[in-house]
Formats: sequence, C-alpha cells, structure tokens
Amino acid sequence: MKMLACIAAWLFAVAFGAAEESLPFAVEKSVGGGRPCLCIAPPHGIGAWDLSGVGEVRVALSNATDQAQRVRVAVFGDGMSSDGDGRLKAPWRATRIPPGGVRMIVVPLNDTPYATDSPVDLEGMLGKVPSLGDLPDFSRTGRIEVSADVAPSPSVQVAAGRILPVVLGVDTAFVALRPKVIPSGTFFPFVDRYGQFRHDEWPGKIHSDAELAEARDAEEAWLAANAAGPVPNADRFGGWADGPQLAATGFFRTEKVDGRWWFVNPDGHLFWSLGVCSVYPGLPTRVAGRESFFECRSDAAEAWPLRENLKRKYGDGWRARHAGAVHRRFRAWGLNTIGNWNHDCVWESRRTPYCACIDFSSRTVLPTWNGSKAHGRAVPDVFSPRFAEDIAAAAAILAAKIKDDPWCLGVFVDNELGWDGCGTNVAAVAEAYYSTIRAALKEALPNHLYLGSRIHNDFGEIDSVWLAAARHCDVVSANHYDLEPSCDLPRGAPDKPLLIGEFHFCTGGRGQFSHGLVHAFGAEDRAARFRHYVETCLDDPRYVGCHWFQYQDQPLTGRFDGENFPCGFVSICDVPYPELVGACRETAAAMYQRHSESSAEGLFK
Repeated sequence: MKMLACIAAWLFAVAFGAAEESLPFAVEKSVGGGRPCLCIAPPHGIGAWDLSGVGEVRVALSNATDQAQRVRVAVFGDGMSSDGDGRLKAPWRATRIPPGGVRMIVVPLNDTPYATDSPVDLEGMLGKVPSLGDLPDFSRTGRIEVSADVAPSPSVQVAAGRILPVVLGVDTAFVALRPKVIPSGTFFPFVDRYGQFRHDEWPGKIHSDAELAEARDAEEAWLAANAAGPVPNADRFGGWADGPQLAATGFFRTEKVDGRWWFVNPDGHLFWSLGVCSVYPGLPTRVAGRESFFECRSDAAEAWPLRENLKRKYGDGWRARHAGAVHRRFRAWGLNTIGNWNHDCVWESRRTPYCACIDFSSRTVLPTWNGSKAHGRAVPDVFSPRFAEDIAAAAAILAAKIKDDPWCLGVFVDNELGWDGCGTNVAAVAEAYYSTIRAALKEALPNHLYLGSRIHNDFGEIDSVWLAAARHCDVVSANHYDLEPSCDLPRGAPDKPLLIGEFHFCTGGRGQFSHGLVHAFGAEDRAARFRHYVETCLDDPRYVGCHWFQYQDQPLTGRFDGENFPCGFVSICDVPYPELVGACRETAAAMYQRHSESSAEGLFK
C-alpha cells in the first residue's frame, strides 16, 4: 500500500502539478443506483470539507483485482446541482483502471467563465452561459461517491465478489473561476461578425479584417522560419529518417521492432502517428430561429463562420491557400498525420499522410439493437446480405479516389458504434462485422491498412468487440477521452498495435462556453495535459499513434448537434493557440527517441 500511495503522489505531482490541499478522508462501502459504491467523506470529528474557491477535486484509485474495472466518481454536497434523486452533486467522471493499475479521476467543481444576471435562452447549444442563480456555490460538501460501473460492458465488470477499487488519496487543485457577469438585457446579440463572443476580450481575438491580415502575415513569417519542424531530420512523410531502415514497400504498414509496435512508412522508416482530426474549411451553424444570436443579421438558414473568416484572410483562392497553410502548420508544429474526418481539398495535395474514412451507414440496422444516439451509432444488421453489399460498394467508391496512394496511412470504417446495445449476441455480431469489412477493404484496397472502427471508451469497451477487432483489423483504434489512455486488448487477443483516434482537453474562457469532454483549467493546463496524454502513449510499446480532436474550434453557437467545443488547435478565426502549438512541438521533438525507448515492463496485459 505504501508503494501505491507513492504512485498516487507521483500522479498528482508529476502529471498535473502539486496539489493545493490534500483532504483527510474516511471510506465506507454502500450501494448507489443499484451498484456497489464507496462513499468518501471527512473522518468523524473533522466536519465537512470546505471546497469554496476550489476548481477541481482529484481522487486516486487503485485496482487490486485481475480484471479491468470501470469506475465513476461524483462529488456530492451543498450548492451542487441535483442528480434527480434530490441529492446534490458535481458531474460524474469515469475512467477504466487496468488490472493492478492506478488511475486518477478529476471532477471539475467550478470552472464557469461567464454568467448572466438572469437566465437567457441559448437553444441549440450544448455549452451555455448559466445565470448566477444556477451556479453552485460549492461552499461545503459532505462526500465523494465512487461507483463501480459493472454494466453493460463485460470488459469493465468488477471481479468476483464485486471488489471495489482502493482509494489512495483525495486532493484539490486550481482556484475556482470567478465568472464574468453579463447583464441579460444586453446579452443579445452575443456573436460578432467573426463568429466570436462579443462580451469579452482575450489574446488572439480578431476585431477587423486588417487584424486577420496581420495575423496571417505574422504567421507566414513564423512558418517560413520553422519550416523544417521540430522532429530532427524527419523524412518526407514525417517519419524517423535517423532510425532503422526497414523494407520499403511503397505503402504504410505495421511492424513490431524490438518489442515495440510502429507504423512503417512507404520509404521503410519507422513512423509514429501524431495527428489531428476534422481538418475542414469550416462547418455550419444554424441561424434560422436564432437570428437574435448574431450581430450580423442574415436571411440565410445557417452561417459558416470559419469559412467566411478564411475568405477574408486569404482572399481569392482561399480554399487552396488554407489547405497549403494546413500542411505547413502540421510540419512546423510536429504533426505528421491528418486524422479522421478530413476534407478532400486538404488531403488530395498529398503533402501530409492522411487517414481515409468510410463514414458507413448500411441500409439496415440490427433488429435486436436497443441502443440510443447517446450511446453510440446504431450497429448495422451484419447478418443481412445488404450489409456486405453496402460495404463493398462504399469501399469501391473510396478505392476510386485513393487506391495505391502511398500517402494514405489507412482506412477507418464507421465510428463509435453502440456495441452495448447488442445484448448477449455482441460476440457474434462483432465477429461478423469486422470480418465482413476486412474482406471488402482488402478486395478494394489491398495495399492499405484497416484501422478499425474507433471504439468509444464510454460505450464500446466490451471484450468480445476488442477480440474481434484484433482478429480482423490491422490496427485497433479507440476514441478515448480521459486524462490518459488506458486501452488494452483482453487476454487471448492477437497482438495488434493500438491507435487513439480521438482525444482532447478543452478550457472555457477566451470567448468559449463549453469545456468539451475532458476539461482543463486554462491554456497552459490544456497544453500540459496534451503533453502528458501523448507522452503516455509514446511510453507504451503497444501504441502507434494518437490523434487530437479537432483541428478548429467548433462554432460558438454549435454545429449540427449543438456541440460547441473549444477543442481546436486554431480558433474560429483560424488563429493558432500558441500554448498548444508549443506543447506539440516539444513533444514531437522527442517522440521517436521516446517511443524507441518505451518498455513493456510495468504494463498490465
């Protein structure tokens, strides 16, 4: 236990800086929501913890069992929003703890950058501006609840006897934000002509077309000075030219070298994929029915803020000039892969390796699938002849664009399927799904890697799914939103490399309302968490890459489903975030040496 406590202290101090205050605690077992849980509270005689002014609570947990566990943590107490049962709590946060492993869960308490003095209606947006009356004061709290998430995923069930994790430590970090209060009477319109929040100022905010031009010219000079990028002697694909020379097949492949998985690029050099997803010249946001949101009134049903800013910034030929800037930025920042969801106008110039995507939607859905949109995409009817026909047709369409293209890293098919809606038949469904897709891809695109379906860590971590993916995919991919990756293949799975298809950290402020799927306290903390996540992947010999979601911030007023995450490497005005760029350059400079020295010692199989 002393050794585990030291590990917990290392997690706190090294990964995210020293804690502000360690909390004394006692632990009792109970049941919450029909599941076993631990209630962590102040020891008897101590009274309640005072969390006034605290930004986040961090709980270190260990798993002493021989099976992976998925656990959830929430903070309950005075001034917190109700969970429907009359209890007051901060949002749930979850993680997967490998057998014998240690993980830290961070629960944000108060990181709201903006508030209004009375409620305003921001329909169609996930991240909103609360009113002062809706903000929790977090003055005092009674307990923290740790729940073992035993359903519905067998890969995360608690071991026999429902043994709960061991609590190693509880502490607090960061100072709670004091939100800027905006009078509701003057809140609308809150979006300026550049798609930015009108009621605040921050570094990098654009106020005029002249400022856009100045930002463009300043960055052009910086890109020219840093054109070689931070990776020492990188080859044309961004691979490790100073590393071992392997067989050059003319296409990307995978190989295990000295116990470590790698991509091998077409020239035979080792390649570790550091990428960014969703490289688009803009996405629309709805205007119709929300005209009062926007400073510039329009009769159009939707607006394209990033696209309009790119036109202002680059002028004639803006699409090609933007695509050229993307490739120069990637090289200068240390990125070597355009991840999933990329636009043809970017990858077709073939200057940066890219991932192709079959955003597949079969004409039939598995009749027994009982999931919902909130729990992943519908699983296709893999036993219908139409499924094989549909995937073969989609593969043929893609092959017409990219067949035998050496710049294609590989192909993703589908995204974040709701495997937990398949019930007891999931093993047979997953086997049919991955085997059918592999056959179609290898028929149409025999020289390209099958990168899997990007299994989501919240509703896809099921042993039989991972087993089927490992049998049929060249690389097993997962979208894993957490402080660090904790993906693994179950016992008995073929030895295959792992790839993180999506991760990110978001911070409010700088005109943004949402904190995305994993929060950070400010730009510097976001950069630090980026480095820790990528370096954790690099230190694991099973990983061959990780891809940040996404390239540009989402529209402040939300994309098609309301997501308005400030998750970009660049703002809605195409202005890079210097802290994140700096962290990427520092990480990329050492990534090949670091992964070549990664060790399986201490990893949990």
